[in-house]
Amino acid sequence: DRSPYDTIPNVEVWSHDGRKFRFYDDLIKDKVVTLNFFFAECGESCPLITANLRRVQDLFGERVGRDIFMYSLTLQPERDTPEFLQQYAEIHDIGPGWLLLTGTPRDMERLRIGLGFSDPDPEIDILDDAHTGILRFGNDTLRRWVGSPALARPEGIVYAITTSVLDEGVGRAPQPLSQSGAQPPRKHREHGHPHNKLGLGKERS
Repeated sequence: DRSPYDTIPNVEVWSHDGRKFRFYDDLIKDKVVTLNFFFAECGESCPLITANLRRVQDLFGERVGRDIFMYSLTLQPERDTPEFLQQYAEIHDIGPGWLLLTGTPRDMERLRIGLGFSDPDPEIDILDDAHTGILRFGNDTLRRWVGSPALARPEGIVYAITTSVLDEGVGRAPQPLSQSGAQPPRKHREHGHPHNKLGLGKERS
């Protein structure tokens, strides 16, 4: 139940709208995606990040769900049922093309480790809040994965995604930016841990 790259677990997940998927086969394979971890009752940081990503979704417009897919995975699957995540999606006005995902605690932990949202310090790694500040985006076809602070400027996130992993952004200036109003990202401090910036982690054995 692993992906062909042996790093992304191909486990079953459920979306906030009640659908069941194989994570790699149905949601990642041959797609451009964004990934972040959150939990519905995390307090201040997750609502801020969700609002920031909601702006990213607005900037991409109709491309979300067509050219790029957004996934937010829960860190508390024992609480965040599809029904509870549906309420969260309605509160935060999450639109089509963006799925909130849950699964069994074991499978969600495998995804967290396999996708690289981990810390080598066990005392930090056990804290759910330690894994909410990073946004990853990737192009599975190109096997290219990049990371960004989840609270970076939405325009900067759109620019980074378009120029690094969307097809028309690889190797030439992206065209949609003038339409979305996105600008190159300003320099900013990363919130999170250095090893979480880029790339995918290895799955726990």
